[in-house]
Amino acid sequence: MLSANIAYAAPGLSYLGKVPSGEPAQVKSILSNTCSACHGADGNSLMTQYPNLAGQNESYLVKQLDNFHTGARSNQIMQAMVATIPADHFAQDVEDLAYYFSQQKFNPKINANATEPKTTLKILKIGEQIYRSGLPTAGVPACMACHEADGMGNGPMAIPRLAGQHSAYVITQLLQFRDGERHNDPHEMMRMIAGRLSKKEITAVAFYVQALRPNLILGDGPKNYEQTQKQGQPTPLIGVPTDQIAAPAAEKTAASTTSSPKL
Repeated sequence: MLSANIAYAAPGLSYLGKVPSGEPAQVKSILSNTCSACHGADGNSLMTQYPNLAGQNESYLVKQLDNFHTGARSNQIMQAMVATIPADHFAQDVEDLAYYFSQQKFNPKINANATEPKTTLKILKIGEQIYRSGLPTAGVPACMACHEADGMGNGPMAIPRLAGQHSAYVITQLLQFRDGERHNDPHEMMRMIAGRLSKKEITAVAFYVQALRPNLILGDGPKNYEQTQKQGQPTPLIGVPTDQIAAPAAEKTAASTTSSPKL
């Protein structure tokens, strides 16, 4: 199902195609036999080295799967997984997979976010600064310029949702961009940005996006006093609930990286 009037496309698949027809039997088989073991049946990953796919932008997922298929993005595990998709309807299956995961509900209470270590307010403030304002003196633009204020990304531009993504995974990807191990970013934008961040800054912004909750941004938060009370005490961080902030003693907590990150 490829549209002829695509505004943004690369060799292979269309990243802004029409909404797929649904979840055919072939895609159900791929989900159960290939995707769910690492990413969860509904895209809520239980392991921090594997990203949450629930609620991820469809166009971004299509792009990444296509990049694994063509070799534009390298990862032995994901390339092996993508190779199991039959070539004769690869494009349709990829679009249906991407659509399926984009429609699932991100749930931090059941995925690995529920048990992941939290970091302190001090570190989160550094991450918030980078995400929302950038580092002008270092030539680092604000992350939200592309990934949006609520961390939901930009679907039409195939820019990923970052809100709620596992910090360990985000750290790994930023380090891969910095070290040139990942290079499927348009115009080398992510390689440029990651190359200007220290490991501490990378860790801080990763923890901030992991804690970021879109419903607390852009007027989607509590609408009255009762809702505010149910939400809990207000936080000094934009978009971050208090339960995502660790006590000062946890400041030394660092997210681990993985040698085999997936999509």
